[in-house]
Amino acid sequence: MFEKLFTYRGTIRRHRNGPLAADRIAYLSRLATEGMARGTILIRSSYCLCVAVELLRWPSDKCFDESEVEDLASAWAERRVGCGRASSPFWPKENFKFVATDFLRSLGRLRPAQMAEPHRYDGELAEFIAAQRESRWLSDATCRSARWQIMRFLGYLEQRGLALEDVALTDVDAFYELMAQRWSRISLRASAKMLRAWFGYCERRGWVRSGFAAGILLPRIYRHEGLPLGPTWDAVGRMLAETNGEDSESIRDHAILLLLSVYGLRSGEVRRLRLDDIDWVHDRIRLVRSKSRRADTVPLEPTVGNAIARYLREGRPKTDSRVVFLTLPAPHRPLSAGGLYHIVARHFSNSEEPKKGRGPHGLRHACARHLVEAGRNFKEVGDHLGHRSPDATRFYAKVDLASLRRVAFDDLGGLA
Repeated sequence: MFEKLFTYRGTIRRHRNGPLAADRIAYLSRLATEGMARGTILIRSSYCLCVAVELLRWPSDKCFDESEVEDLASAWAERRVGCGRASSPFWPKENFKFVATDFLRSLGRLRPAQMAEPHRYDGELAEFIAAQRESRWLSDATCRSARWQIMRFLGYLEQRGLALEDVALTDVDAFYELMAQRWSRISLRASAKMLRAWFGYCERRGWVRSGFAAGILLPRIYRHEGLPLGPTWDAVGRMLAETNGEDSESIRDHAILLLLSVYGLRSGEVRRLRLDDIDWVHDRIRLVRSKSRRADTVPLEPTVGNAIARYLREGRPKTDSRVVFLTLPAPHRPLSAGGLYHIVARHFSNSEEPKKGRGPHGLRHACARHLVEAGRNFKEVGDHLGHRSPDATRFYAKVDLASLRRVAFDDLGGLA
């Protein structure tokens, strides 16, 4: 295996004579069998040798837990900085920890993470989320966010030794005073709204006194504070021009950027797109909306269709997965939310405004603003974006008052 990876005899000899050579060969061979790129295996092999050297300090039957792997990685990274082999310990630590965890797991020397103890109110919170999912929160992301926000507050109560039936509005105020040191007003307001919904449910179940939910104050959001941010349409054009290359990464990224900017899709709508959702015969594409879970079938715009077709022919890894967009390094997986964010964000110019909204949702904002500036009415823009409420679309019109007036005149039928 080492002879296939390395060219220099000294490097081959160092890896062959290093500790746990047979185990490292088996580990790297498995990665190669799974289709991992040679360059990635080279990096893994170097870190794997470092991990094996560190393991010499411990008994051969020692099993490690996650905290011990973290300590190993931290100590190793600090030594790299100390000897001048790295300027910062962050990435050496992260890479060492990742490879060490995977290698130890392959050796059977990694203790499984302990299951978190069930929380006191897990059952009540599960009932609440299920009730909200049936009536209001159709998106999984909204339900996960609400659970996180409420668990954060319940954890705060637990630290103070308070039960749910003992909580007072002053405790809620104290919690948000603490969170205000790190959260923006928009984040505080979103959290407070979810906490209101939770305590409204608790009132109906008789767990807290009546009227408690109404007493939770929502932070004021100032005018224009929550206006959507995104690149200009010219900036979108430059991003598309820069990704119109010949390599697999550019081909994939170009198709993704077109879907986000032309259709104004959300991140999950792109990540969930499957091969079966594209009807090449009738030039249509099926989109499953992230919030409503509604399936919309829309025309496949020729430029977008050509970009996707090129990606499927020239840029997509050979795999049995039916998901359209995949990671390029093996093992080939559907893109995560963070992965798609970084794909989009890295194509923004550092000097380009805005400094926020530089991910997939920024391109959704750019699409909406472009349609409003082009004179489309709210109904057309809302249908294009998959909005259920006209209010969600009117929010985008505030970014350009001249266009807002023009759309208003259209809606008035010329009476103005």
